[in-house]
Amino acid sequence: MRTYLWLLLFLLVAIVGGIIVFDKLDGKRDVSNDNSGELRESSIFDYNKKIGHGVNIGNALEAPVEGSWGVYISDDYFSLIKERGFDSVRIPIRWSAHIEDNYPYKIDEEFLNRVKHVVDKALENNLIVIINTHHFEEMYQSPEEYEDRLVEIWRQISDTFKNYPNTLYFEIFNEPAQNLTPDLWNEIYPQVLNIVRETNPNRVVIIDVPNWSNYSAIDELKLVKDEYIIVSFHYYEPFAFTHQGAEWVSPQLPVGVRWEGSDIEVEQINAHFKYVSDWAKENNVPIFLGEFGAYSRADMESRVLWTEAVRKTAEKFGFSTAYWEFCSGFGLYDTSSNKWLEPLTTSALGK
Repeated sequence: MRTYLWLLLFLLVAIVGGIIVFDKLDGKRDVSNDNSGELRESSIFDYNKKIGHGVNIGNALEAPVEGSWGVYISDDYFSLIKERGFDSVRIPIRWSAHIEDNYPYKIDEEFLNRVKHVVDKALENNLIVIINTHHFEEMYQSPEEYEDRLVEIWRQISDTFKNYPNTLYFEIFNEPAQNLTPDLWNEIYPQVLNIVRETNPNRVVIIDVPNWSNYSAIDELKLVKDEYIIVSFHYYEPFAFTHQGAEWVSPQLPVGVRWEGSDIEVEQINAHFKYVSDWAKENNVPIFLGEFGAYSRADMESRVLWTEAVRKTAEKFGFSTAYWEFCSGFGLYDTSSNKWLEPLTTSALGK
């Protein structure tokens, strides 16, 4: 009888152990999160959820010189953002304006230290931090000539941040478009990803959809096999509403276009996001809505209605989000009065 009980106990332990081992092999990875962006035992979908509701710190480090577009990142911005309830920040960066002309295209040390300082302050406030390459204009015109610069930029970024926690995410390139065609993008981004993986084997990496990260081009993105990828698109539809009066749009769009939140208008957002969601399900990849917003020349009532509708629809489909932007033309925060713009901020955040 005693032998039988010991045998039964042995079998139970073996079965439970087998289940645990099977679970470890079933899409999970049990690793440390001390450095190299290493993930704990969690899927990439969980790490996308951690982005939650974020905001872009736009017009600062992606300007030719920080401050030249009216925004210089203050350390206290990140505590303000965290205290207001945001989960993450996306920090656009124009690395290409701060590299040497010749190989290996060394990043200016002062600029690199500035970026590190900004990232450190954001992380100190327990925010998920996303850094990218933004406004690399030469890549739009001559991608094959400048792709080596993009590769070497990311070699340096990856080495610099290789020991940072897994709450720092990389985004390879903002809004590939123009001569950086979908076919070229599908050739170039895997090369950059391979460089990142040399020093950051488990870092979360965000890949943008082609054609200005437009939702309609998502099926032109060809995914490589990598378990730590999130796909990103941007949403500014209808463009005549979100960019009305924008000085950088040529020809300049007329002001006075309203967005009423009608059933037809809301259903258009739903249809666009469903298109993205259907593709994501087919490819088993999470989605990050990396930018959405309406320019301040639109009336505030319409901006609030549109922003809330986009945010709610993104939530419905399980997308993480980052509103464009913290301050400046699309902004949620007025730096002159040191106040959040309401109810716009609530519409972007949901609380």
